Amino acid sequence: MEAHLMTWLILGLYILILLGIGWWGYYKSNSIEEYYVGGRSLGLWVISFSFFATYFSSSGFVGGGGFGFQMGFGWSSTDPFFCILFSVIAWTAIGPRLRHYTNKLGSITLPDFFGFRYDHMMPRLVAAVIILFAYTFYMVAIYKAAGEAFKFLLGVPYVVGILITIVPVIIYTAVGGFRAVTMTDLLQGILILAGGLMLFALVMVEVGGWNSGIDQLKTIQLLGSIPGEKLLHLDGFGPPPIIKAGRMAHFLITLSLAIGIVFLSAPHLVVRFYAAKDQRIISRGMILCPILVAVFTMCVYSIGPFAWLIIPKIVPSTEIVNYFKNPDQVIPLLTSVLFHPIIGTIVLIAAISAGMSTINSLLLTLATSFGRDVIYVINPKLPEKTILLATRYSSIALAIVPFVIAINPPEVVVVLVGLSFSIIGSAFLSPLVGGLYWKGGTAAGAAWSMVLSTVSCILWYIYLYKKLWIYPILPGLVVGFLSFLAISAVTKKPNAEEVCVGLRY
Repeated sequence: MEAHLMTWLILGLYILILLGIGWWGYYKSNSIEEYYVGGRSLGLWVISFSFFATYFSSSGFVGGGGFGFQMGFGWSSTDPFFCILFSVIAWTAIGPRLRHYTNKLGSITLPDFFGFRYDHMMPRLVAAVIILFAYTFYMVAIYKAAGEAFKFLLGVPYVVGILITIVPVIIYTAVGGFRAVTMTDLLQGILILAGGLMLFALVMVEVGGWNSGIDQLKTIQLLGSIPGEKLLHLDGFGPPPIIKAGRMAHFLITLSLAIGIVFLSAPHLVVRFYAAKDQRIISRGMILCPILVAVFTMCVYSIGPFAWLIIPKIVPSTEIVNYFKNPDQVIPLLTSVLFHPIIGTIVLIAAISAGMSTINSLLLTLATSFGRDVIYVINPKLPEKTILLATRYSSIALAIVPFVIAINPPEVVVVLVGLSFSIIGSAFLSPLVGGLYWKGGTAAGAAWSMVLSTVSCILWYIYLYKKLWIYPILPGLVVGFLSFLAISAVTKKPNAEEVCVGLRY
């Protein structure tokens, strides 16, 4: 503990700053609209960095960075491509219209947008239930990555590391609401970007630069017998079952699609568009946010393959396979070995910030969906203060369930995130895009497309995923899209005026 005294002091100060922001947010959040969407008054830098930091959780920083150790440059190229592509589409095709629509209708959550847009409570309730289900498992992945980071960098028990991460988040999220969440995201986003760039820079120094590193990878042997050059090919390197089946390209492309497409429809991300002060903020964010995404992904996600030039120098050859099987340990190991303790502290805090910045948004999304889209729907006569209080308390309760699961979680964080993202992306994309651009979408079409796409993702994952190595996002999107169109074509249309209010853009 004494060896890490400076780290603990800096970390303690950082947590106090976050709690201070939460307390400030408490005095600003005296209404549901303030607590849920910051009074729709946030500016460019806060919205853009919040969007960026919320997406790149510790599972992105730790899991995404390390996953290239197991998958090679196939992962390090496909996932950044989809992330950049869909971040651009989100800010150009979804953000402007969604902000306009929700502002006109007074919507403050994605489920209640479905309720307003389709003039029925069923899509709203279905969306809320899916959020409660999928986001719980997404949080497990983030908790695991945070626990791994603390375990490697500070030597604390895995479970204690999770608690150090989530307890401050629970407090400032429950107390300060959306305004506190986005202001802490601004700080955390800066740390995430800085930490990722510093880690990438040091890895490049260690391997002698990009070109030198690539040349070295071509000459080494991986796991004793595999040519290092296979790291450079889309389908050349990865877990033996996928390689043996010849499905690596299918796996990587569909996994990256699952992880990237949530930019378009994940409730915890698109709610940032609700909170923008005006359309000019969205227009400027179209440039700023994709740049942040591009810089981070292209740097951090390429670290994993280059780690094959570093890790064999610092761990016994018999232990390398453990990092191959659990690549979430790669980034924490590199950070602990390569950095000066002070710089390592910054990167540690960046990894923790990556987790915190997503946990706070997921918690707030879970709590607001529970308060606004479950409790309020069940009893619309409840006073606003009661709903607000229930939302604050539920954010605490909803953080405990994933913690219990995370005590003994699945091994690979990115895979768990990919399944959660498959459900989130496929369930909400059709009713959201259809609701924004097509007058013919109906409540039944929206509700059933969410249900059927969720069920198809789960069944595919259980029965077909490990046979075909195609991620559930693909069948989920197809089923969701086709069922939305087919059921909407034969069911009752919503109130025409409600639909046209948002479509007059």
